[in-house]
Amino acid sequence: NGREAMRAGVISAPEGSTLTLKVSASQRLQSAEDAQGQPLRVDGSSVIIPNILLEKEPREIELDWMDSDGLAASRPVKIRLEPIEDKQPSIYLRGGENDRYVLEDTSIELEVEAADDFGLREMGEWQGEKSFYDGNEDENGASAPKPAGADKPAPGLRGEKVLADGQPTQTGLKGTFLFQAKALKLSPQRVVIRGFTQDYKPGGRRVYSEPMIIFVLSKSEHAQMIRNELERITSELEGMIRRMDAMADEAKWLKGMESGKLKDAESQERLHALADEEQANRRELGDLLNRSESLFKEASRNSQIDPAGMKEFMKGISMLKPIPDGPMKMAQKQFRDSASESRSEQESRKDLNDGENSHSEATQALKDTMNQLSKSAQDMEASTFVARLRQAASKEDSIAHALAGQINTIAGMTMEELDPSTRREMETIATLQNASTQDIGWILEDLSYYKSRTGERIYSDLYNQMNAFSLRDKLDLVHGNILNAITARSIDESRLYASTLRHWAKLIDDYKKSRRGGGGGGGGGGSQSSISDAEFEFMLKLIRMIQQEQDIRMRTRAAEQEHRKKFTPPAP
Repeated sequence: NGREAMRAGVISAPEGSTLTLKVSASQRLQSAEDAQGQPLRVDGSSVIIPNILLEKEPREIELDWMDSDGLAASRPVKIRLEPIEDKQPSIYLRGGENDRYVLEDTSIELEVEAADDFGLREMGEWQGEKSFYDGNEDENGASAPKPAGADKPAPGLRGEKVLADGQPTQTGLKGTFLFQAKALKLSPQRVVIRGFTQDYKPGGRRVYSEPMIIFVLSKSEHAQMIRNELERITSELEGMIRRMDAMADEAKWLKGMESGKLKDAESQERLHALADEEQANRRELGDLLNRSESLFKEASRNSQIDPAGMKEFMKGISMLKPIPDGPMKMAQKQFRDSASESRSEQESRKDLNDGENSHSEATQALKDTMNQLSKSAQDMEASTFVARLRQAASKEDSIAHALAGQINTIAGMTMEELDPSTRREMETIATLQNASTQDIGWILEDLSYYKSRTGERIYSDLYNQMNAFSLRDKLDLVHGNILNAITARSIDESRLYASTLRHWAKLIDDYKKSRRGGGGGGGGGGSQSSISDAEFEFMLKLIRMIQQEQDIRMRTRAAEQEHRKKFTPPAP
């Protein structure tokens, strides 16, 4: 139901609409009729024609009337009805571009916007996912309390929420949705989110936006992502240092030119090229600095990341900050000055020499920063091994719990004798066991590279222990036993291997704690290097408190909007 003013005797409406025409005269009417002489309904000074079905072709209506004084209209009134194809609405989902990989308690504000040529019925968001188990643990390796039914493989969940109700003539809708996996009871997994809207016309179907993929991560997965991104930043720094070294060689070559050659056109062009490249490096380094600061902020959300690695990371950022606008900017200016036509050759040579010195200072500072960030990534990687081993132990516990829930049902039966639903449950548990075995394989592979890079004996000893224990082969046997419904043995073995994995995690954790000892934050240099471990950990807690406060504000605002919407009367 909607109202539309008629202009110049023509009215446009969606094809398939049912219209009621109201044509008003300048005074009260006595009667009215159509072109065929059929009487029409009169109400005061208006003629009302109800239930006009507008089909594919345009339609003309002609009517005549007589006023209350018995005077007829000077000429019949002609009205043209133009059908218009009602196009499908459009829907866009925005926000969260930098939050595709998030912790389960991180909130992301998403904006949904819909538009249509005539009217929208509703707008909302749709989210769906599939998961099997939740292997969360706290920082000390203890399994988190499990809700009822958590030991069973969870089916894929999906939900929707209407963010705004439309009207027949409303052509635009806008709303926000606060996505937080924990509030939606989504364990770490891949989540697909789409906005939807629906045309108001009869039979209008939902139209969906392009999907947005959000990966909800466990703390250990999130820590791995942070470390991988930090290594990527370090690798890009290494590439920049190689280019800087090549620039230093170019500057040395220009310095060695014989008298008079430095001012010729080719040399001047090469000096300008050095300045341009220094400027490009500054821009790239500024981008790397922004990425590093954003990554530190994201890493600070995760209480499972070792504070020692975070402290080294912060030192690296503080070392990186002064380089783009310090020695690099100076080198850029000096290279540019040396190429100036207004400078004498002697002055150009001095500028070039100064530029080379500033450039070398910047290069050395970059090398020191890269080593510092590499140390941070190495410390983080050590802590991720602890978290990954604990998470693998938690998964084995979950598998044992799931099997224990089935043991009374399948005791003494072969897989072929089980009813279809129980067999599917056992096959799903076997799939989980296979995934857990793959995780162990990746831990071993990463540990092999890590022990080679660091040369620390603890990691070589652990790698040798894990290989000698042949855990992957043993877990493969558990997988086979589950598929053969050999349940009791599988439960015992899963629990044993969970305990073994926790023991290995504790070995690394104890080593890291003993290496740190009781020391504070030594070392000379800037204020970041002199901060003690206790002060830094307090600062991290403060950062997390601020992030939690911001998150609470976002959720409170979303809840307040819901409350207002619920008690706001609908538009007339």
